[in-house]
Amino acid sequence: MPKSRYQFLVFAILLMTIAAGCRKKPEPIVITPDIEKSHLQRNHIFGKVKTLETETFYVQGDSLPVKDTADLKKLMAACDSLCDVPDYSSSSQRYTSDGYLLEFVKHAHIGDAYSRTYTYDDKAHITGWEEYGPDSTLITHGIYTYDRNGFLVGEQIYQGDSLVMSFTHTTDGIGNAIRTVQKFGDLQTVTENKFNEQGLVTQITEYEPDGKPFKTAKIEYDNYGDEVNRCVYKAGNQMIEYTYTEYAQDGRVRKVIYEDKLHHVKEFHYFFNYDANKNWQTEVCAIDGQIVYVKQRSFEYYDH
Repeated sequence: MPKSRYQFLVFAILLMTIAAGCRKKPEPIVITPDIEKSHLQRNHIFGKVKTLETETFYVQGDSLPVKDTADLKKLMAACDSLCDVPDYSSSSQRYTSDGYLLEFVKHAHIGDAYSRTYTYDDKAHITGWEEYGPDSTLITHGIYTYDRNGFLVGEQIYQGDSLVMSFTHTTDGIGNAIRTVQKFGDLQTVTENKFNEQGLVTQITEYEPDGKPFKTAKIEYDNYGDEVNRCVYKAGNQMIEYTYTEYAQDGRVRKVIYEDKLHHVKEFHYFFNYDANKNWQTEVCAIDGQIVYVKQRSFEYYDH
């Protein structure tokens, strides 16, 4: 090989090597285990949310049938005329800067507000909650207990001084609840969970009080750790429920389809009007081809 051609080949290889070294590598996908997720992460909400306000308008009487997305666009334009104000509810949620729920308030009717406040320790472990009625009287409260590893092992719910319900958790090596015993008076049921290697729950089995399996939910995720399929089976492997969730490439949820196969009900949830943090601000729910409610959300974020 002529010397000049050889020198050119070496130079070309050197340039390719430098270019490969300078090429930006794709960001690694980080999947947060369920046990480490904040309330916002569990609900697929992005950003440092300070408050979340939600208004739900329930459609009265005949509504616009859903056949394609064009109908949904018409609905958005005619939302005020299709939503009847008397059948309206609202709620507000307040969060810490780390994404943990501090307070939830629901306005069921005009002037009637039910609220629940949450408390945490310095390690972001929830320690309890208190629920108040419209007249600000305490209705129920919950207390959480942890083992020496900091894993949640118990929950107790009280009305006044009376214990009305309790949950006892058996945990794995990182704190996931793999078995939960729920007691309500003399009634006792059991739930068992299975997790994948990323710490995401993949199977939930509920048992009847006599110990027989009642139903099992199997959950599938995409490569980003977002839930895409949830199938619920009765004992005997008969599918009774199915939920499919569709996302955009940037993680925004676009559509949820839920089907109750026992009662032959099919729900479609469509999401629109995303803010700068990729959170949807409008949801339209249709059941069996008819719009049943429109939900509007507004967010306030922490400055930093």
